[in-house]
Amino acid sequence: MRQKTETAARKPRIRNPVQTRARLLQATVELLARKGPDGLSIKEAAELAEVSRGVAYQHFEDRDHLLREAKGWITERLLESMKDSGVAVADDVLLHTARLVLKNRDATTLLISDAIAGRELLPAHPINRLLRLSLEQLKKNGEARADLDIEILSYIFLGMTSTLVMLSRIPDSDPEELAQRFARELSAFMREGIFSPTLLPGTPRRA
Repeated sequence: MRQKTETAARKPRIRNPVQTRARLLQATVELLARKGPDGLSIKEAAELAEVSRGVAYQHFEDRDHLLREAKGWITERLLESMKDSGVAVADDVLLHTARLVLKNRDATTLLISDAIAGRELLPAHPINRLLRLSLEQLKKNGEARADLDIEILSYIFLGMTSTLVMLSRIPDSDPEELAQRFARELSAFMREGIFSPTLLPGTPRRA
């Protein structure tokens, strides 16, 4: 009976591969937020996810593979949140997107830094895909011009997303208040511009 009990005690715990992989990816995102891509290692990701390094290597070939998969994982979380939002009105899309960026500030910072560094400044870039989805949704719902140049606007919005991330780092800032202020001002900017009606480009200035 004692031998049977000892055998049972030595039996390895069976992990769920899907959950283990998700834990490793979440740990990687946290490490990337703290140290950036250059400070990432599979060993630390495994320790933070509370799995052995051997288990980590069963899921990811090397550090670069882990980094690529982590970025893809972030992308899917962001896109799923956008698709599941159910928002259709232009102002609601802007507000939801702002909230999404602020909620995932560290992940967004990582993806934007890649774009700025020129490593992944492509249409398939995660944040670019998210912005394109938002613009396409506005166009589909008739909220945007039919001749909208989504490619150019997605890059313009990428810069605005960077601005939102920088705003989120203001000490003691409230994410919800920032999201609403950002969406309100961006909406007004897109509809009305920034110039006073009496000072529009081409309008003669008073002497």
